[in-house]
Amino acid sequence: MKYDDVPETIAQLYEDLKKKHFPYLANAKILFLANKKKMVKKGRIVLGKCVKPSDLLRYLSRHEAPDEGYDFIILLDNKLMQHCEESDIERVLRHELRHIFFDSDSKNPYSLIDHDFTDFMDEVELNKDDPNWANRVARTVSLIYEQEKDQ
Repeated sequence: MKYDDVPETIAQLYEDLKKKHFPYLANAKILFLANKKKMVKKGRIVLGKCVKPSDLLRYLSRHEAPDEGYDFIILLDNKLMQHCEESDIERVLRHELRHIFFDSDSKNPYSLIDHDFTDFMDEVELNKDDPNWANRVARTVSLIYEQEKDQ
C-alpha cells in the first residue's frame, strides 16, 4: 500500500503547533498520512503535501470525521518521519499547515492557498536559524531513497 498511518507523535506535534501558530484550525478535521512512495514535483522531492479531499472522500470519511468528513489530508514522506529530526518534521508540518486558509465569514471556511513565494513569509522568519533546512532535509531523504534503490 502507498499510504500508512503516521506515528502518534505527529498528532501531538500538530496539537502543539495548532496551539502556538494555528488557533484558527481548532475545528479543522485533518487526516495525516505517511506516504511510503517518493513524491516528486518538477524534478524535486516533496516532503509533505496538503490536499483538499474530493466530495467522495469527504463522504467516505464521514464516520471518522463527523460533519462531512475530513477538511484536509496532509501527506508526509515516510522517510522524513523515520530518519529526520523532530525539528525538521515540525518545519515540514508547519509549512503544510500554512497552506490552509481560514475565512470565518464563508460557508466553507477552509481553503487551500499557495506560497507567498517559494515558502511562506512567516516560515522564513521562523527558520532564520537554518534558512537552508528544506534543501538539507530534501537531500537527506533523497539519499535514503537512492540507497534503497541500489540495494
